[in-house]
Amino acid sequence: MSKKTLLLLNGKSAVRPEVREILKAIQKDLDLEVWVPWSRKQLSKILRRSLKNGTKRVIAAGGDGTLNKVANALLNCTSDVEVSLGLVPLGTANDFARGYGDLGNELEQSIRRAVTGGASPVDVGRINGTYFVNVASGGFGAMITATTPQDVKRRLGGLAYTLAGLARISEMQPAQASISIDGEPPVSASVTALVIANSRYAGGGFDVAPDASVSDGLLDLGVLSTESLQAVSSGLAALLDSKDPASAIVNRSQVKSVVLETKEPFHLNLDGEPMIDTKFEIEVLPRRLMFVTPEQNESR
Repeated sequence: MSKKTLLLLNGKSAVRPEVREILKAIQKDLDLEVWVPWSRKQLSKILRRSLKNGTKRVIAAGGDGTLNKVANALLNCTSDVEVSLGLVPLGTANDFARGYGDLGNELEQSIRRAVTGGASPVDVGRINGTYFVNVASGGFGAMITATTPQDVKRRLGGLAYTLAGLARISEMQPAQASISIDGEPPVSASVTALVIANSRYAGGGFDVAPDASVSDGLLDLGVLSTESLQAVSSGLAALLDSKDPASAIVNRSQVKSVVLETKEPFHLNLDGEPMIDTKFEIEVLPRRLMFVTPEQNESR
């Protein structure tokens, strides 16, 4: 490999005729090295070899899950902040790209911008050693995302998550948990769902964290609970005390770190990638990643 820009293409996107045609037409012009890694191990191998040969820009071409895999591989194999990450949105939801106003409707324009656009530092979230750049969601919504069939997502896009959730809403049960924010003493909660957001959108376009910013050095925590939480000095105010999930409210806080512990295994979804555990150590890494942002930056 040379010092060309490295474009890592999602395997499902690689078989789309329009993607192949556009890449074939502009690959030489943009001096692109295009690979389709079929496993995390192969992705890391390709990336390490390319970086060793001087590559300074890596592009994830796919959905939020592809972005997550490429970002994790990049962050795990280099501390060089001069290496920048671009994104060509080709997935089902494209929620991180949505925050910047790029839904992938102009594929060639997205590719050219990812190759030639300027990069700026963005925050990165980390949970139990795994990175995420967009949103980690927990509870019922994360379970739905993890279990919605791939063929349904391909046919229906982001609507698939909504329909799957409605079909299984009777399964929605709160998790008994304790939450500690920024080192404060933990408080107990009965959590139906939560989001830990670095950017605004998740689940196919839902604005789950309207105040989230990728460059403020904070994560936005939203908790949907059916019980009251005691107010703590870090900003986690009391929630509505009710046993009726329909009357629960979302409490929002901006945080640097969170420790979440649950009695039973709890589903989290990091940019589309599932995680199940009973303890989650969550933190923000300010300005950890150089990201190629479109000119029409809408993520504040």
